[in-house]
Amino acid sequence: MTDFENRPHLLATIVQVAQMYYERNLSQQQIADGLGVSRSLIALYLKRARDQGIVRIEIKDPQDNCEDLALLLQAQANLDRVVVVPSTHHSPALTRRSIAGALARHLEKTLQDGDVVGIGFGRTIAEVAELLAPSKSIKADFLPLVGESSSGLIGTYSQINLHVLKIASSFNAAPHFLHAPLMVNSTTLRSMLLEDKVIHSVTQYWDSLTHACIGVGTLPPVTGEIIYIGEEYLGEFEKAGGVGDVCSRYFTREGKFIDDPIYEQVVGIQPEQLRKAKHVLAVASAPEKALATASLLRSGLVSDLFVDEDLARATLTELMR
Repeated sequence: MTDFENRPHLLATIVQVAQMYYERNLSQQQIADGLGVSRSLIALYLKRARDQGIVRIEIKDPQDNCEDLALLLQAQANLDRVVVVPSTHHSPALTRRSIAGALARHLEKTLQDGDVVGIGFGRTIAEVAELLAPSKSIKADFLPLVGESSSGLIGTYSQINLHVLKIASSFNAAPHFLHAPLMVNSTTLRSMLLEDKVIHSVTQYWDSLTHACIGVGTLPPVTGEIIYIGEEYLGEFEKAGGVGDVCSRYFTREGKFIDDPIYEQVVGIQPEQLRKAKHVLAVASAPEKALATASLLRSGLVSDLFVDEDLARATLTELMR
């Protein structure tokens, strides 16, 4: 028989001490004072509780959960790679930064000489430009996937050329700037811009991308999300069944991109050109983007996905509906 079986009152005391310490979060000194014994005796009781299996301490690494989620989402959406980072519930900004860091580390490891990298806009993509720290230079080309946008908001711009400059500079690679607005007033002006020698020297890369880094927008937009194409057009896309966008190209719940006359005035990559890229790397955060993310995955456009844990779970739920 064990010592505890011979002394049932001792066993009951040890269980009581363990409950006070682990469940009620009392300190060892508080428990000792309450029972009128020494603190060292309480420490001994807690040790015996662990040794005898009364208390079992399990250390759970949240990254393990993320890896499991990533594998599930990768299989469900038939993706090449999924990276899931822990969600920082008290700070959406920190969560976005973690996702941006994951994409930055991936680019540092995988980009090589000869790559052609297209950069989209979005808050998370903007963070990538600040977090890159590659260990070597590469001979690669970096360029925007869309023109600049004022978004209809005073003082708010996509600054995509600036992001391209920062990312290319990190690799000591060649940046290419698209000196054109995202939206123009007419189809004629758009055609003239795309035929311009300087602009065409950049847009010609859209058909030969090795990597396209894109953010995922939602419709209706989540709090803080910038509508680069302009809010005045959102109603039209909602009527057409739009639930999200990449590079201001809106798509439906089924993952079908909406063909709208307004795109005859947009200077930006088209979905068919994105599909030609060897790797389309999408970033998104927050469970509110689950519908848009799942719908984009249904399109078959994305090869690599970088999200947080909460969004990964919510996206899985959407995909299984």
